[in-house]
Amino acid sequence: MVSSFIIPLSHCHDLGLVGGKALGLCRLIEAGFPVPPGLCVTTDAYAHHLHSSSFRDQDEWRRIIGLSESDRLSALAGCRSQINRTEISHLITDCLTALQALGQPPAIRWAVRSSSTTEDTAYASAAGLYRTHLGRTLAEVECAIKDLWASLWELRVISYLARQGRKTAPRMAVVIQPMIDAQAAGVAYSVHPVTRRRSQVMINAIPGLAAPLVDGTVTPDEYVVEVPAEAGKPFQILTRHLARKTDCLRVSNTGLQQASLEEDTQTRSSLTDNQLVVLAQIAKEIERTFGQPADIEWAFDTEQLWILQARPITTVRPTPDLTNDDCEWSRTNFKETLPELPSPLSLSFLEQFMDRYILEHYRRLGCRIPEGLTSVRLLQGRPYLNVTLFHLLVAQLGGDPALNAEQMGGEPLQRPPQVQALGKMTSLRAAWLMLKEMHRVERVGPRVFAAMKGLARTYQRESVLNLSPNELMSELDKLGPWLESREVTFGIAGGVGQCLQIFSKVLPGWLGPDWRMLLNAALQGQGTVISAQQILRLAEVTGIAKRDRHTHTILTSASWNPTTFRTTLAGTEFLHAFDKYLEDYGHRGVGESDVMSPRLADNPTAILSILRAQVISDAPSQDTVLLRQGNKQVSALAEIRQRLGWRLDRWAIFLWCYRRLCRFFSLREANRHHLMYYSAAIRTLLIRLGERLVEQGLLRQRDDIFFLTIADRTDLMNGNTQDWNAIIAARRAEREQRIAIKVPDTVHDWTAVRHRTVTQDHAGEDCALSGIPISIGTVTGSVRLIRSAADWSKVIPGEILVVPVIDPGLAPLFGLAGGLIAEMGGTLSHGAIIAREYGLPAIANVESAMLRLSDGVPVTLDAGSGTIRIGPSQSVESI
Repeated sequence: MVSSFIIPLSHCHDLGLVGGKALGLCRLIEAGFPVPPGLCVTTDAYAHHLHSSSFRDQDEWRRIIGLSESDRLSALAGCRSQINRTEISHLITDCLTALQALGQPPAIRWAVRSSSTTEDTAYASAAGLYRTHLGRTLAEVECAIKDLWASLWELRVISYLARQGRKTAPRMAVVIQPMIDAQAAGVAYSVHPVTRRRSQVMINAIPGLAAPLVDGTVTPDEYVVEVPAEAGKPFQILTRHLARKTDCLRVSNTGLQQASLEEDTQTRSSLTDNQLVVLAQIAKEIERTFGQPADIEWAFDTEQLWILQARPITTVRPTPDLTNDDCEWSRTNFKETLPELPSPLSLSFLEQFMDRYILEHYRRLGCRIPEGLTSVRLLQGRPYLNVTLFHLLVAQLGGDPALNAEQMGGEPLQRPPQVQALGKMTSLRAAWLMLKEMHRVERVGPRVFAAMKGLARTYQRESVLNLSPNELMSELDKLGPWLESREVTFGIAGGVGQCLQIFSKVLPGWLGPDWRMLLNAALQGQGTVISAQQILRLAEVTGIAKRDRHTHTILTSASWNPTTFRTTLAGTEFLHAFDKYLEDYGHRGVGESDVMSPRLADNPTAILSILRAQVISDAPSQDTVLLRQGNKQVSALAEIRQRLGWRLDRWAIFLWCYRRLCRFFSLREANRHHLMYYSAAIRTLLIRLGERLVEQGLLRQRDDIFFLTIADRTDLMNGNTQDWNAIIAARRAEREQRIAIKVPDTVHDWTAVRHRTVTQDHAGEDCALSGIPISIGTVTGSVRLIRSAADWSKVIPGEILVVPVIDPGLAPLFGLAGGLIAEMGGTLSHGAIIAREYGLPAIANVESAMLRLSDGVPVTLDAGSGTIRIGPSQSVESI
């Protein structure tokens, strides 16, 4: 044997001699990774034996490169034929001797793999380009070697290398190793091939040998493992998508065999959690050894993990930045203020609003937003908020992002990202800018709110009836810049967040574990939250109805007809007060952030049904409600003062933050209330524009205008000749289909839920539910599910309302409700502020409450502990 013809894998240091695969295995062996023993038949053996048969590989390569494709085919076939006739008996004798010296059992089967000089390099992987022979006996090794030599002379190889500009012939070495009796095998990427995240290892696995996976003939189990950034922290299995596996390929002393899997194992994971972690650790260690991400073939036998191959990944450039698929998403505030399926128009506005009025502020403060990351994403027509992004932003500014879920609603992050805080000077600048903005909104807020209310009066329907489509578009175009110069949302949110960050740091130590309950109670009865004043105004109108005998008789009559109320109640004090109520609150509504959503003034009979129920039920008067709220507030503040004891400095700090928080809470709700005047002005213009376009034959009905995006509307008005009616019809049909589709409120893995209908079955679950306490109190009552405004008239006083979210538009019902349960929501949501201000016991973030509860079911709601007990209560504690 010539020593350069056959060498152990552990001596394969020269790429030109042993090829890429053998070189990679040698590096793995030297680094201590578990690689099956083996040998390499080198490129010297290949060149020597071909030259001995008068085959000059370099000359043949240059000749074939210059041929047409059809001529190449015949020339390559001739090359392969000549190679297969080459005499290599002495080489095979020496090869078999070397294999037997490895000390493997006599009946062992062998894997014979290519190791070309152009294979598994840092510049090109050549993955799948050459052949592999599995399960060979010693007697079959000679044919396998010749076939691999000949596989270098295939048209796909010539074409692949020619595209890379290669002008010289590569050479083929051959790797021979004993077969592993794999219980599971597959491929691991040390960097996620889609998201390009270095912190994520992707693993594909199947039972038995990996050949069907590598060939692409089976669907593997797919896993993503998160690698901790800090040593000592645990690995986390982010996703596991298990395929149905009906059979597997196994090796035995008789060769390769296809084995059927038992029914109960077909959907079982190919790997245990421990095996996944071990494999992810090995993958990252191999990456460090290679100095770049690696594609690894591996196998587990009954005893250990084996590395069969590792090649540099040449098609993925890792990124340290987050991508949208890395992030976690929640419906949070969007579900609270938008309908279940927002209109295309509102979705297009939402994306603009978030970038222009929220993210742009963070950029000005110096925060870094990873390129390509967005704040909003759609799933089955529903918008989701990027909670990972807002975790990043809050953390960069030095805040506690753990409070985000509590304040906005939704679930805590499962995978908090690594965050680099802003530098000292940038942080100081950001703090100064934030304080300046908070001061500005306190100063200009009332003036801005008055302007917004005036805007709604300017654009009343009567004043836009005679405007042409172009004039209506011109007015709509003015409203964007108009809002930009008057936007106060970010500064108000900053003021609220500042106070709550301070309270979360100091109050647990000052007041104890129930500090949140005490703070919530102290925030009741402020009398300055405009959305909560709506409920008091209803109580005032109810009081008028009770005092006036004529109104009382009409409203409580069994023959009551709400459609004729203006005739039957004409001239009454009640009707005057009711119209004044509509003037102040008629622009609000359920899902009111969508301009397509109807407003209370569009259907006043819904409010009348609530007033009628309050009159019949003898609901508490406005004075009673105010007294109840005030008592809770006074009691909570007294308890806080007592717990702070003699520490006057603590009481001073508390009062400063408390009063500031109350001011900003009030500003927050006033801002929303008056933004709905702005929205009402836009809605009036849009409806009139829709009517004008119907007159021109461009739309079929006026509401079609809401099914065009902002860009669509501009295109239509500029004369774009698309079939807009067909586009709108398709969007309407798609919307109808999506109504029946359930989606999760929180998405931890976007790729796992994309295009998938989510079904939930909670039958047989515990009779206790839990969530985040929003407004304290304990109450027992029957459940009433509120899916839409159509359910308002069904509400009986004292019932526990169960809603998807605490929509501010539900405020009129709070005067009837005994308590409130919401599937989503946080302590800072608009609806939560209203419920707390009104003193209504409320719990949010109760998973799947709309599915797990039904009308008439008795529940006991304890909003102090955040628990809901299903079933009759032994004792009833009134709010």
